[in-house]
Amino acid sequence: MPGKKARFVSYFIFLNLLVFMSNDGYTRSPPSLKNGTDITALDLSIRRAAYLPDPDRSIQELDVLAQKSVKCDYFLGAARAFRAEGGRYFDLGNCPTAFLYYKKSLPYAERSGLKDQVARCHNCFALVYLTLGNYTGASEECFKALEILKTIDSSDYETAISIYTNLANLSEHLDQGEKKIYYLSQAETLIRKWNTSPEMMIMSLTPILIGKANYFSDDQMPDSAIKYYVEVLDVIKGLGADKESVRLYDEANAYVNLGILYGKICDWDKCISYSNRAIAIAQGKYPDVVECGYYNLGQAFRYFKKYKEAEDIFLQAIKMSAAIDHKQQLAFGYGYLSDVYRDTRRFKKALVYTDSMTALKDTLVTVDKIKTIRQVETKYNTAEKDRQIVQNELLIAQQKNKITRKNTWIGFIAVSVLLLAILSFLLYRNGRLKQTGIIKSLKQENTIGILKGVLQGEENERIRLARELHDGIGGMLSATKMRFMALRHDNENLVKSPRYLEAMGLLDIMGDEIRKTSHNLMPEVLLKQNLAEAVRTYCNDIQTGTGLQIDFQCFGDFGNLPNKFKLNIYRIVQELLKNIEQHAKATYVVVQLMMLEAYLTVSVEDNGTGFNATETKDGIGLHNIKIRIMSLEGHYTLKSELGKGTTIYIEVGIP
Repeated sequence: MPGKKARFVSYFIFLNLLVFMSNDGYTRSPPSLKNGTDITALDLSIRRAAYLPDPDRSIQELDVLAQKSVKCDYFLGAARAFRAEGGRYFDLGNCPTAFLYYKKSLPYAERSGLKDQVARCHNCFALVYLTLGNYTGASEECFKALEILKTIDSSDYETAISIYTNLANLSEHLDQGEKKIYYLSQAETLIRKWNTSPEMMIMSLTPILIGKANYFSDDQMPDSAIKYYVEVLDVIKGLGADKESVRLYDEANAYVNLGILYGKICDWDKCISYSNRAIAIAQGKYPDVVECGYYNLGQAFRYFKKYKEAEDIFLQAIKMSAAIDHKQQLAFGYGYLSDVYRDTRRFKKALVYTDSMTALKDTLVTVDKIKTIRQVETKYNTAEKDRQIVQNELLIAQQKNKITRKNTWIGFIAVSVLLLAILSFLLYRNGRLKQTGIIKSLKQENTIGILKGVLQGEENERIRLARELHDGIGGMLSATKMRFMALRHDNENLVKSPRYLEAMGLLDIMGDEIRKTSHNLMPEVLLKQNLAEAVRTYCNDIQTGTGLQIDFQCFGDFGNLPNKFKLNIYRIVQELLKNIEQHAKATYVVVQLMMLEAYLTVSVEDNGTGFNATETKDGIGLHNIKIRIMSLEGHYTLKSELGKGTTIYIEVGIP
């Protein structure tokens, strides 16, 4: 899927366009300055040099114009020229030199007295940090720029749009999807208010809409994603025949992603239509889009049982994936082609491509493990830095308290010793209470932070195990089954062998068990359903598999809950039902979810053997449930008596 690349290309071309120059307040320049320099002409020269097609010549001319601006004390011109020079180095991929020129621009922006120019410089720093992966630096610089803009009555929409787009891209890198949508929406609002040319409006709006579409596509919300991709196409049509190459890429990318989304909802006719449009635009220009379009068509042909067409187009797509080194797509391609060969009972060929897919996925899993280790190290270093900041703030607070007490002592020394003693005692007691409150609050925050970290680590481990079960053991099992099928194809008499049939049956059972275990570890149902529907599905699965009668009840709207919150509640219910199944010897369970205004309540009651809650130590299951409730800053009550079953009531705030 070329969406990620399109996202990257659109963001950074668009960001640099806005950060770089745009209107940049050129109308504010005075007509002349020191030495009779014509400032209007100098401004136009800087603008023209910034957009020269030859970057080397552009840099040379901008450098001359920057020095000329410095000599005549035209600080605004120097700020613009140095910043534009940094922009050209950024376009060439030379981030360190770009950062150097952005730094040169800052003091002249400050001396110009125009705060929006200072904001532009900080936004340029953020863009470089973002490109280099320094997300902390990028965040700090973005918010510096925003704070500056808020202090002035500015209609500098392009800078604010660029800052919000930077923040959206940053949120995407940090897997903060909801923040990403918020910042994209802020940028979109400003673009629609912006009094600029239709061409600039369209070029600015397109990457924002693509960012939103990609978010909903990644979050398994195809209807919303389709809506935004269609809007992208409507916006691009506004450029007419003057579309530049980056807009053509956006158009092709929108069509191919619509093909993917319609494939996900099994509307294969539209999948074929949009994929063909994408290929027609991208052929000979954008191989990644063509590759993705071919995979879409192959899956559609397989659905319509046009196996020869599916085989031919998958082979073309695999060839393209290998040529442009798209390993992830290549692994998918091997799997798709293996499915075609299995459907047409060519088991030996199916086995070859299944083995290739498994080997390539193993390589990719190893790469993912290395990335995960690096991400964990980065998070640890960030957490350690935050802890040091908190400690430093505490030390500063303690120093301030000491100074306050000293000044109080000096101010009241003339008062009687008795009054001084009483006052000192009150101050000491008050300080102790405050310090105790601060420490208690910090301990509580630290405890909750640690619990959240533990749970996130546990969830990451579940995801890793689920992936290895599905892609590793599941892949090996699939390959084994394929070998059995190939063996039967060579020897038809095996169909009559009871042992052979028994072995095939066992392989099917093993495959089902691996899938169930994988889905329990990484419940994809939460991405496709709301919390209540997901819990209902899980209860039905437990009821079908164990015979335990479960009465599931839900009240309220569960449609707009954050994914992490949903996952925690789902895990709590999962753990409770698992405990009942293993220990309670119950035959009937009531599971109830209720949404109130600001709270979600969970109630689970069984008719099992019960236990003495005051004497029994918590088992691993109940301990895990308590940790999850604490991490959500909720509370619970547990009632149980021997022979009378168990009831647990949980209440958590909705984030």
